Amino acid sequence: MTDPRRATAHFGQASFPGRILALEGGGGYLRVVLAGEGQHPYPEAGQEGELEMHDGARFAMVIVEALGDSQEKDAEFRMKLVDRGA
Repeated sequence: MTDPRRATAHFGQASFPGRILALEGGGGYLRVVLAGEGQHPYPEAGQEGELEMHDGARFAMVIVEALGDSQEKDAEFRMKLVDRGA
C-alpha cells in the first residue's frame, strides 16, 4: 500500500516529490514539503501547477506561500487546490 500523504508537484518540466503535512481548514489549503534535487528552482508564490496524489489523482493548484527557507534541500509550501486536474 502506498503512503496516502505522498504527492508529486508538477510545474511545467519540473517535478518535485513530496508529502502532505497538513490540510488547513475547508478551503482546499494544504501544507506540503517538496524535496529538491537541485535540478530546478523551487516554485514561487503565485505559481500554478498540478499536484499528483499517491493514487494518481491530479489537482490544479497554486503556491500561496513558501514557508521557511527555500534554499534547503526540502522546502515547505502552502498550496491551494483550485480545480480537478487532467
